Amino acid sequence: MLNASAYRHQTGTLLFRDIRKILYASVVHFYSAIYTDILRLDNVRYLTGGNSDNQGYLPLGLALNVDGGGGHDVLKMHGGREDVDLEQINNSVEITRLEDGAMRSLRNVEMIAFDSGENVLLAHNQIEGILGRLLQTFFDRDATIDEWQLGHKAIADHVNPKIILDWFQSNADLNGMNDADYIQALYSQALGRAATEAELNQQQLRLENSEITRE
Repeated sequence: MLNASAYRHQTGTLLFRDIRKILYASVVHFYSAIYTDILRLDNVRYLTGGNSDNQGYLPLGLALNVDGGGGHDVLKMHGGREDVDLEQINNSVEITRLEDGAMRSLRNVEMIAFDSGENVLLAHNQIEGILGRLLQTFFDRDATIDEWQLGHKAIADHVNPKIILDWFQSNADLNGMNDADYIQALYSQALGRAATEAELNQQQLRLENSEITRE
């Protein structure tokens, strides 16, 4: 709480300057409690993280530009995906809250996790994009925070792609399906629709003739 009597003698410029200092110190303290590896917070507009794996809520309108730095960083947000607009601009993702227009720019953040359970994967290259699509194709849902972090680690460790695909098929419980059910599951999860009779027959024939395999 500000002590008003201590500021009565100051001009508007000096008062504004001191209040900004107090607010700045308060915000730094607030962010430090969430982001344990902050390297720099400039003028309450640029938040730069270090190499730790950080997760937390950052109120919109305080730090307008967030760079997660290294590590696996997850921005948590109240509400659901329908409450915000997301737009990719160069190497940043711009978040706009539809209720009041509050904005934030994100760089080097791996996921946005909403309280609704919806998760937005932020792929930074083609390989991460493929991994994200595999998660949605095999599981027909958003990846969890732990799954996306595990996938990132697998990429960083150069795990054999066949091992990754086997993991997906085993955990998605597709290996026990017959060919027809397997094909329909892939069409449903990847394209959001059932395979037509012609598509089903074509893919079954290709599997039977070993033109393609489940691997």
